[in-house]
Amino acid sequence: MLLVAIAVSPGIALIWFFHANAAGAGERKLLLAVLFLLGGAAAGPSLVLNHAIEKYTLLWSGAPEAAYRIGFWLLGPGLNEEVAKLLVLLAVVYPRQSFRTPYQGLLAAATVATGFAVLENLFYLERYGTATLLLRSVLTVPAHAFFTIPLGLLLGFARRAESLGAKYACMLGGLVIAAALHGLYDVLLSMPGPWLSRLAYVQVALMGLAILWIVRHVPLGGRRPVAEGGA
Repeated sequence: MLLVAIAVSPGIALIWFFHANAAGAGERKLLLAVLFLLGGAAAGPSLVLNHAIEKYTLLWSGAPEAAYRIGFWLLGPGLNEEVAKLLVLLAVVYPRQSFRTPYQGLLAAATVATGFAVLENLFYLERYGTATLLLRSVLTVPAHAFFTIPLGLLLGFARRAESLGAKYACMLGGLVIAAALHGLYDVLLSMPGPWLSRLAYVQVALMGLAILWIVRHVPLGGRRPVAEGGA
């Protein structure tokens, strides 16, 4: 039970942070709980598909050719997992009349991604043990949220767009950014040598700082106004 709490707590803290800064946040608690659970449910099929890609194609994490290894990380965990999160957002959040702002998309995307990462962590606990769970809880849970937040933001902009072409462009752009960030992270983690693989940690830190800057300085709507004289 303690290990489950360790797996869940970083994700809950991240959701709480974005939720606490959302205007009218109290109205969304049930929706966020549903998104968290559906994000976790989406992880199961995605992990199965990742395994199928490794087993039945030339793309796999241990391929001797670098191009095949990179292709797996970009198209397997990168594209596959972000598509799964997008489907949850399109099914549950995008059709809602109350979904009007990019910040709402940010909050929803972070919640779905966190649920996804928590379930994935529990899967890796079974396979690789407690040490892997501890590292993934601190690093991979926020990483998943940071991958998917651009997708949520652009879904919010898609909701505002007037033309159908602009809506699709925002959705596709968000998916491409999320998949590229996710794939890059996995490619960096797979690099030989401990120092090279730690570039993935730098990526997570930079993504977090970029998102905080966007939240502070870009008009996203749906966020509580900063008090006068506040930071």
